[in-house]
Amino acid sequence: MTLHVLFTDDGVPGWIGPAPREGSEPVEGVTLEFLIGHRRTARGRWVARVAPAPVQPTAEELAAMAEADRAAALAARDQALREALAAEADPVFFRWQRDEATREDWLAAVAAVKARFPKPLSA
Repeated sequence: MTLHVLFTDDGVPGWIGPAPREGSEPVEGVTLEFLIGHRRTARGRWVARVAPAPVQPTAEELAAMAEADRAAALAARDQALREALAAEADPVFFRWQRDEATREDWLAAVAAVKARFPKPLSA
């Protein structure tokens, strides 16, 4: 099967397809997997492409990621807390306003909701 390849300046297959395209070259006898893992030198030799080594995050980047995770957890907790207070504690508050419940009932409802949604721990 002939594949058509458009190479980058450094010999890496930038585009691979079954039909020709402007600037592409026909390549025979190689598979798609081979093309993905190799590049062609200026002399026409195929060499394996080396995967770049993963870059380890710096201490500052790790701290920033941890802070972002904490902020996201806090925002999710705040949203869940607001929804639970509106659904569970607010009705008790309005019953207290109509003298159908006590202030202690309302405070207990608020405390019960807040106990279910503790703040995330600091780093």
